Amino acid sequence: MSLRTARGTGVKFSEILRRALAGEELSVSDGERLLQAEGEELRELIAAADEVRRRRVGDVVTYVVNRNINFTNICVGDCKFCAFKRAAGDPDAYTLTLEQIAEKTREAVEFGATEICMQGGLNPELGLNDYSAMLRTIRDISADIHIHAFSPAELNFIAGHDGLPVEEVIKDLREAGLNSVPGTAAEILVDRVRNVICPQKLSSERWVATIKLCHRLGLPTTATMMYGHVETLRERVEHMAILRDIQRETRGFTEFVLLLFMCENTPLWRERLVHDSPSSVDTIRTHAVARFMLAGRIDNIQTSWVKLGPKLAQAVLNAGANDLGGTLIEENISRAAGAENQVMWPHQLEQLILEIGRVPKQRTTTYGAVQTWGSPISVRRGCRIARASLTRAA
Repeated sequence: MSLRTARGTGVKFSEILRRALAGEELSVSDGERLLQAEGEELRELIAAADEVRRRRVGDVVTYVVNRNINFTNICVGDCKFCAFKRAAGDPDAYTLTLEQIAEKTREAVEFGATEICMQGGLNPELGLNDYSAMLRTIRDISADIHIHAFSPAELNFIAGHDGLPVEEVIKDLREAGLNSVPGTAAEILVDRVRNVICPQKLSSERWVATIKLCHRLGLPTTATMMYGHVETLRERVEHMAILRDIQRETRGFTEFVLLLFMCENTPLWRERLVHDSPSSVDTIRTHAVARFMLAGRIDNIQTSWVKLGPKLAQAVLNAGANDLGGTLIEENISRAAGAENQVMWPHQLEQLILEIGRVPKQRTTTYGAVQTWGSPISVRRGCRIARASLTRAA
């Protein structure tokens, strides 16, 4: 790719893009500068990010067939960005029974899912035995399905609840069937930000220590960033640099998932600390800069279609991203904050990918190969199963 220097494009900006295209590691200041791109600079940024994506991972866009199980919305947390949390006595508070988890797992297996993704609120009525029982319930239904469950916040909550070291909790859950851990609860790994949006949640240092422990114990994790609330542009890039340093040490991250902050119904929105969700341009810029900052360390950059919607997700795939995430089937956390998109069937994800001239490919949770999802008959059958489940959930 030839990178032209347009009129009005600062020398420093062009120099940063030149170094990014040459495969050099960018500094936090470099990333901060790139996040300020507008106009012609923005067009240059998008083109360069797309080129680095092509060089690192090619033209394939991956997705995973999975089911989301949010097993409880009861939570004692104080996160001001969350619209999902309920107190134990609220009319719409719930905790799924093991029988309900088993039924959702059976539906997922029949649907053709290769992954169960399971997370929930910090429910004081649940301890390690309960979390292990959930895993064993899933494992009794399927010995093969990948269980991707329990964020660092949940792992630390269980440890505190039961008075156990986090390492012992992780080992017990792994023995019960856990295969990998979602790298959620990261939000922005800067304590200034966390003191505003989640003051009682685990610290940045604790999140990092827990993730490294998972990696050391043989459990891969994702890495995430929730952007577009009270953080500065520099703090976004500092977050990416922390993840890059962890990956340099452990090589345990499978992907980087960018999560747009959805403000509707959240305490941050009600208290007028945040007035709107990030713009489409901000989203595109942030994904592009993530491609540069993490190139050669975390090469799978995922966009969240459930938060962005199909069209913006496609735009981000042309600005550095290479993964569309999962089918989800059922997702409650983003829906509580105003998300309109709840499920994508595999053929719909593939159509989105084909429309932008890329190659769709189903993957496993850890980015292994999976055969094409199935025939039109199996797609229709899977849709019926999931729609029936969503109707019951409603």
